Amino acid sequence: MDHNKITAKASTRIRKPAAEAFAAFADADKMSKFWFTRRDNGLQEGEPVTWSMGSGDDAFEFEVLVKTVCKNEKIVIEWVGPDGNPTLVSWTFAETDDGDTILTIEETGFSGSGEAVVERALDSTGGFNQVIVAAKALVEHGVELNVVNDHA
Repeated sequence: MDHNKITAKASTRIRKPAAEAFAAFADADKMSKFWFTRRDNGLQEGEPVTWSMGSGDDAFEFEVLVKTVCKNEKIVIEWVGPDGNPTLVSWTFAETDDGDTILTIEETGFSGSGEAVVERALDSTGGFNQVIVAAKALVEHGVELNVVNDHA
């Protein structure tokens, strides 16, 4: 098994323009309403950003490195998983001819044993599917889903 070919991937249609879907992830206040909590002034290439699981004093914090930001098109970050190995996560925002957005989140670069790679890719895929549904609910309907706080 070639570990380099294993990815975590989730995709959905958001029935809003790419600029609105992109803003849901690029803007700290918006992203904090449906995924990880952030307190920053936006994503800047080459800059580290702290994300939190929750907003209380005891919230678990971790740092991500912003690799690429192409407004309304793509975001790429590097983060370190619970196994201590870094991976790349990319969000692509492809606007359709009818003005909707196809949002795809993909994580690549898993390392470790075959079993560890598969376990991490499956966990990320499940998490990304929750995140895109929560982003869709916020962008399309203004509904905030607590997918991080309610994750079991």
